[in-house]
Amino acid sequence: MRKSFKVTLFIQMFVMIFVIIGANRILAQYFLTDQLREKIHHDMGVALNTCANDFADRQQFLACFKALEPGSLLSNVADFYVFCQKSQEAPDLLQTDVCNTAATADFWRSSNVVTQEKLQFSTGQLAGEPWLAVRFAQKRDGLELWIKQSNADTIVDQMWELRDRNLARVLPVVILMVLLLNLYMTRVLMKPVLAIESSISKLDASNLHASIVLEAPYREFEKLVSVFEDLRRRLNDSFTKARRFTADASHELRTPLTILRGSAERLLHELPVGSEQQIRVRNMGDEVERLIEITEKLLLLSRADANSLIQNLADVELSELLSQVIKSAQTFNPSLQITSHVARGVVWHCDKTLVSQLIHNLYINAVNYNQPKGWIHVALTQAQGMLTLTIENPVVSLPSNLSEHAFERFYRGDAAHARSVDGLGLGLSICLEIAKLHQATLSLTATDKNTVLVTLTAPMNASV
Repeated sequence: MRKSFKVTLFIQMFVMIFVIIGANRILAQYFLTDQLREKIHHDMGVALNTCANDFADRQQFLACFKALEPGSLLSNVADFYVFCQKSQEAPDLLQTDVCNTAATADFWRSSNVVTQEKLQFSTGQLAGEPWLAVRFAQKRDGLELWIKQSNADTIVDQMWELRDRNLARVLPVVILMVLLLNLYMTRVLMKPVLAIESSISKLDASNLHASIVLEAPYREFEKLVSVFEDLRRRLNDSFTKARRFTADASHELRTPLTILRGSAERLLHELPVGSEQQIRVRNMGDEVERLIEITEKLLLLSRADANSLIQNLADVELSELLSQVIKSAQTFNPSLQITSHVARGVVWHCDKTLVSQLIHNLYINAVNYNQPKGWIHVALTQAQGMLTLTIENPVVSLPSNLSEHAFERFYRGDAAHARSVDGLGLGLSICLEIAKLHQATLSLTATDKNTVLVTLTAPMNASV
């Protein structure tokens, strides 16, 4: 079983979207961690610059800073600030081990120091741990804010934790949106393909000559449409030549075959009755008659292929026509039991000659492929402006592919390969063409009862 392009496209898009979402989360966490550290470092400068007047009172300083961005999660990092102040007026104010260590270290002379307007920002190692610090550039012995990078990362980790916690809540919505997006994109991608498919499906052997309006919905499909149009023209030329050859050959063969048949009939009467020569001539005449029948049927099929069958539509009493066929069949085939259920008064607006040939071919097919001393059942019904004709008969053996190939030209069932069953393999093909001409459907099915059921369904008033 072949894969579905639509399903494959849907699955691949679904997987790729989640791969993109996962990659985005990983990359975001990788790059945003550094960006959030820079944001925390920058906020330290904002805090120092804005709330410097409250530096001596830690609680007031923190309240001042948090009031700048109420509710911000990053503002909570201020709880980990380390305050350092070195001045002659307050030599012992807010001195800590970090402040003392920083005073002796070369922290503010490293290449990581960046000056922005009146502030200096620096990152570096103190006692083997990374720190972030900010101070006023013109007051080197003044106010300084410090924070351990691990404390800053604690706040960042809390943010990622909150994100992951909320992911479980929004994941069903994300999956739903991804499914909807996949369905939409699959529809968008399949729409031009389906449009081309719809146009191509309208073509068959009978209308290849008609140039369909097949426009490329996008320029990427222009080459495909061009290739198809070229293929359509070449196929039409091939079909036209094949039909012309069949029609010409059938037409040209009719005259010499008719002459041969006449010569065989005259020679048959001139030879002694029952002689070996007369038997040979009779066999030769039968084969000539068979060739004439083949040419007539091939000519009819070639006309059907070229849509040049001429219809002479009229109201036909189909019930009466079937009754006559059944009556004749009972006379000429006494070994077969023929039963019928024919509704009265069924009138079909059709071509009587073609329909008579259709019924005759279906009956002959039922006779040729019947069991010895078998039976044939014919039924005709009408309902809601439609008529249904069925012919059922038992068979000796049923080919496994009968339903698929029954209407193919020159197809004959297994029982007919050795010529034990008379036939050309063209009768059902002609029936199918006649049915199509009358907007009817013709089907052949093998039943569980080891029988073959042929069903013709047609509108009782077919349009021309």
